[in-house]
Amino acid sequence: MAESLSALVSEITNFSTRDGPGIRTSVFLKGCPLRCKWCSNPETFEKKQMLFYMANRCRRCGACEAACPQKAISSHYTSPFRINRKLCDRCMLCVDVCLYNALQISGEWYTTDQLMKVIERDKCFYGKDGGVTISGGEPLMNGQFVLEIFRRCKEQGIGTVLDTTGYGDSGLLQEILAYTDLVLLDIKQMDPDLHKKWTGVSNELIHKNAELITSTVETRISLPLVAGVNADPENIHATAKFAVAHGVKHIDINPLHTLGAGKYHYLGKRSPYGRFRTLEKPELDEVAEIFHSYGLQAEFGRMM
Repeated sequence: MAESLSALVSEITNFSTRDGPGIRTSVFLKGCPLRCKWCSNPETFEKKQMLFYMANRCRRCGACEAACPQKAISSHYTSPFRINRKLCDRCMLCVDVCLYNALQISGEWYTTDQLMKVIERDKCFYGKDGGVTISGGEPLMNGQFVLEIFRRCKEQGIGTVLDTTGYGDSGLLQEILAYTDLVLLDIKQMDPDLHKKWTGVSNELIHKNAELITSTVETRISLPLVAGVNADPENIHATAKFAVAHGVKHIDINPLHTLGAGKYHYLGKRSPYGRFRTLEKPELDEVAEIFHSYGLQAEFGRMM
């Protein structure tokens, strides 16, 4: 039954003005088939709850080590705090006993009913332009869940935005688009070989689904702009031509930021941002000018 559908939610942002028009409730689901080298949300890669460790809050009391049935934690104050994530089975007993919130769970299960209650709570603020945005991760990895949420939103006159890479099942995507007002389509790199190098997957399916999306629903292209990855003039011109060919009129340029660095540390991973550079304003203006030369509206949107 539809009521039994559930998904892992990484974050819910109320009163968002960055993820589509108007005031929105933005829902970020866990699970993504891409592995973008610059990703600011590594906790959304897997459709699993993840364990965050925040060292600045830890008092090395040892409660987590004592509670862990897998002996995956070493917390003695005479040596570095360690979590053996290969041994960790995500029972999260360590989180239950941590008095300082140094250990936290990333990801909370929501049924469609539970999420609709969150969305409906702010309905009076949406007006004619606002509504709900579902993002990720990649929301198509939870496609049936998204379909049911969007269907129920449309029954109540709540606007819907899908923020997607376009990498997912085409048939299910088509069903979702029937209840979608706007798609924010991430186009990361036009060259297929470079796309696979930087994201881990081919862009063939993305381009196939882009045909479906742009022929069905109003679409804006979101370009996560990363120096040395996709900010070169050749790729910008190719992206502009792609937009024009698909009838897209608006490009959101989303410059790289490093605010996700802490999340890598929380997960016991090395931050990737040392290898990337944020573009300077003159460089960003040059990118915008290229898009303008194709008759496209280009503006700087969300920092990604």
